[in-house]
Amino acid sequence: MADERRVIRRGARADGRRHVPLSVALALLIVASLSAFLPVIDGTGWWLGCILVVIAVNGAAAVARVAGLSRLLGSFVGAVTGVFGITAVCGGGTALIGLVPTPATIGHFVELSQSAGESIYRQSIPAQADAGITFLLIFASLMASVTLDLMAAAAGTAAPVGLVALAIVVPPSILLDEVPLIPFAATAIAYLFVLWADRARERARGGLTRMLAVGVVAASVAGIGAAAVPGFYGTNPFIVSAASSTLASGVSPLLHLGEDLQRTGNSVQFRYTTSAEDPERFRLMTLESFDGTTWASAGERSGLFTVNQGTSLVRSDTSDSLRGTLISTTVKIAGLRDRVLPIPDGAIEIHGVEGTWLWDPADETMRSRSDSTVGLNYSVSSIRALPTAEQLRAAGIPDRGIFAAERELPDDIPATITRTLDKVIDGIENPYERAYAIQSFLRDGDFAYSLSAPVSQGYDGDSLGVIATFLERRAGYCVHFAATMATMARMIDLPSRIVLGFLPGEDDADGTHTVRSDDLHAWPELYFEGVGWVPFEPTPGRGGTPSYAPEATSTADAAGPDDLDPRTVERSSAPDASETPDAEAAAPTQREEPEPNLAPAGITFLVLIALLSIPALVRRLRRIRRLRRARSRTDSVTDAWAEIADTARDLGWEHPIGDTPRMLSERIRSRVGGDGEVGDAIDRLVRHVERARFGPQRDTESLEADADARIIIAAIESAASRFERVKKTIWPASVLSRGVQPTANLAR
Repeated sequence: MADERRVIRRGARADGRRHVPLSVALALLIVASLSAFLPVIDGTGWWLGCILVVIAVNGAAAVARVAGLSRLLGSFVGAVTGVFGITAVCGGGTALIGLVPTPATIGHFVELSQSAGESIYRQSIPAQADAGITFLLIFASLMASVTLDLMAAAAGTAAPVGLVALAIVVPPSILLDEVPLIPFAATAIAYLFVLWADRARERARGGLTRMLAVGVVAASVAGIGAAAVPGFYGTNPFIVSAASSTLASGVSPLLHLGEDLQRTGNSVQFRYTTSAEDPERFRLMTLESFDGTTWASAGERSGLFTVNQGTSLVRSDTSDSLRGTLISTTVKIAGLRDRVLPIPDGAIEIHGVEGTWLWDPADETMRSRSDSTVGLNYSVSSIRALPTAEQLRAAGIPDRGIFAAERELPDDIPATITRTLDKVIDGIENPYERAYAIQSFLRDGDFAYSLSAPVSQGYDGDSLGVIATFLERRAGYCVHFAATMATMARMIDLPSRIVLGFLPGEDDADGTHTVRSDDLHAWPELYFEGVGWVPFEPTPGRGGTPSYAPEATSTADAAGPDDLDPRTVERSSAPDASETPDAEAAAPTQREEPEPNLAPAGITFLVLIALLSIPALVRRLRRIRRLRRARSRTDSVTDAWAEIADTARDLGWEHPIGDTPRMLSERIRSRVGGDGEVGDAIDRLVRHVERARFGPQRDTESLEADADARIIIAAIESAASRFERVKKTIWPASVLSRGVQPTANLAR
């Protein structure tokens, strides 16, 4: 018997060794697919943590199988080891001996998950891998490792693991709007390695050629699917870049601009050099359509021109405002990723843009249907001579027959906006003087620049209702100031639009200017007859006022330094009481650190306990059913013997399918003894089982098979060690293990 058991264990270890290459391949697949996040998440520390957990899961599973455990039990050992690994990396000192999670560890993980969600919302790309995001990624790697091991090793279905890898690779591709070549190629190669490691099963079902065909088709489908995800653009889907998407072209670009401004981090978007002493702003997008709810771009229209290298840019502005000094600007894109190109005002010629770019003379913007700004280096020639106040004062309002979209307003304008405008322009008739009064009111009044107040107080956005609330609360950022002035300009019949773009940025020591994500800005432009579109600056502390509309008073004297520059604004705080006329309405209550919510962790723990108890429950119900049938039906004595055989198997006994009941009874006698009540019960039950199988059935005889089975089962369990009994309860092999049943011919 001992020799037989050694042979069986030797076979189990050999099977475990055959799974080692598969475990290695699965680990490489997860690590390769997670590398797609490297351009999205700054640094590599989080990736190393993921690698540690992946190695722990797959390595422990492989060692367990080599030691002779079943495939499924190996997956369980890998999952437990992975939990120890993530606890060691992210436990924050709350675990026993640094490995075993405690209730405090679960609470810590819940806090990390909550902070990860907030951090993802706040940060721009590439995001900083703080503790929350690191935990989220490592936890995802743990779940992926366990899932792939269960699929490929325990269940024996290796091919579908490519779908899990694809699910990991696609999200970064959506964020970057492109498929990173190196991570994608590494994932595809690792997937082929998985199929190779599982070659024995695949060859049995169609050979090596079929295996390679499946891998190539899966890799091709993954590439096409990733390139077809929403938001993808770019003629080359295999461009590796750490670029970030800055402005969204969705329903509300202004709202997306606000979200970008509220995110932490201040990543470099592009750098430039210019011949101008006072650098210009860069424009990206123009919003001229307003339905009372959302400011939006009119999109592509007739009159667009394909940009050819070195050709002049056609302009719709034929006024004298473009007479001035020629300015040369050279731009090198760093982190900006979009289909709109940042160009300075007054552009007349551009060189170096690769791909198909369209110039809109009306908006003075440049966009592409298929290309992105990633990696572009280009130069722009521009002329921008701003008008004088006298020119604007002498200019009139354009004819009502033109600029219909730039004048459109809904009929139901909130009374707050109307009353405020009436006060601002009271006694002023000249259109320019009215526009100047609106700018001065917003910039030099009691308004404060705040990134947090609109969000915390629930009036973030660009609709008429938001504008009305903003005029009451008097705290907001460039979106609110620009939308308010553009709306008021239309109310006095001046065509208006909002420009999204960048402020000039910071001067570097070498003469280069650096533009960062915090330089994102929105400002209004108003149209004056004979002059053209003229920018104004109503946002306090953001950029300088133009020479034709200077600041009447110093904003620096009227507001604190924290209100002037978003880089110095405390993003999680509201404006001071002095910044608004209604301190109680404008300043939210002091933010308190929320108590950790342990309910999700508790529910998760209960669900896990319930899932782990399912095999034991199934096993218990099977025993009750079998013994009940053995007691009530004399023809069901084999059910009692099947229960004895499964109990022995659950305790780790080997019982080949070819063994007869008498052979198993001899093993029981050698283990528990054959004297007394147990021996009598074994003799009776074996005799009844053999008669039920091979002899005539005696229905009138009371066999009491269930009572004999209970005696034998109790003796078997008493002879087992405590570990074997616990293992039998938690992990019943007769329920979970695959393969032939030890007494398959007996079970019903």
